[in-house]
Amino acid sequence: MRSGRSGAGVQMTSVSVSIRESLLREYGSFTQAYSATFQPGLLHFGNSSGFMAYRMVGRTAFVLADPVAAPADSHDLIVRFVTKFRDVCFMQAARPTAEILASLGFFINEMGTDSRIDLATQEFAGRKHRAFRLAANRAACKGYETRECSTPEVGEAAIKAVSLRWRGTRTIGSREISFLNRPIVYADEPDVRKFYTFDRSGKLLAFAFFDPIYEDRQIIGYLTAIRRRSPESDPLINYWITLRAIETFRREARKWLFLGLSPLAGIEDKEFHHNWLARRSFRLIYESRLFNRYFFPLQGHAAHKKQYGATTQQTYFAFNTLPALPRLIKALRVSQLI
Repeated sequence: MRSGRSGAGVQMTSVSVSIRESLLREYGSFTQAYSATFQPGLLHFGNSSGFMAYRMVGRTAFVLADPVAAPADSHDLIVRFVTKFRDVCFMQAARPTAEILASLGFFINEMGTDSRIDLATQEFAGRKHRAFRLAANRAACKGYETRECSTPEVGEAAIKAVSLRWRGTRTIGSREISFLNRPIVYADEPDVRKFYTFDRSGKLLAFAFFDPIYEDRQIIGYLTAIRRRSPESDPLINYWITLRAIETFRREARKWLFLGLSPLAGIEDKEFHHNWLARRSFRLIYESRLFNRYFFPLQGHAAHKKQYGATTQQTYFAFNTLPALPRLIKALRVSQLI
């Protein structure tokens, strides 16, 4: 990768894992920060002051979410990246990043909501939380046990078997979706929490993995990153695992459980200068029965997260090069949806 220079004379080159991990613990307060740091197949641009994770599709550089950097350093880092690559798209960027990109002449389209719940105040009373209470009752009746374990305790082969059977029920079962989703890692990982549910005989039925969210080198919460179950397990088992994880995180006085992105949900495009084709395409895809059935269940994904009564924040898709259609197609390619 060719290198440039920051204003301090530090080379802007590929960033080592040790530097990325240190920056993550300091500034990794958004849902994609852990994935930006560790997801295989991503490139990294920056230095010891901050970095951005990206992937090339043709000549277009797709940036994952936001810079892992202090807010004061983000503008300079983004400018240097755009100067180097020129044809750039940001996916799932937060509002502060979108504001910087708007000042640089990018088209800014809303991309879907990011959700989180306050662990201190979250309750599961009321009609909208009925599924969680029902899941707890069913788990008790069926003798399910959920506990946090290391990979060697469970056995990697058993975890893979559940994962493969789950993928067989998905509309795109032949490959893992990536970029916006961090692909599953079966081995133990730094600060990632992994919960597993077993039946009475000790057979693994389901699991959920939670990526850490940091602020000032402290873990303030977790992102629900991976949830998978065997087809014969109770359909509500993932609610049960989430409840057990929430109980654990509450005891540890964590602040937040992040639910992640609801792609293309809640789009209005009223604030920034947006691209009309991107807006129309996003709405068409979200409302398309064919896309929801055969590619990704966007509406079902959003409906599930609404059951938590979570706080939502809009995220953004931003690009600076026309025509828009090739960038939209490449966005599907970078996520391995096509």
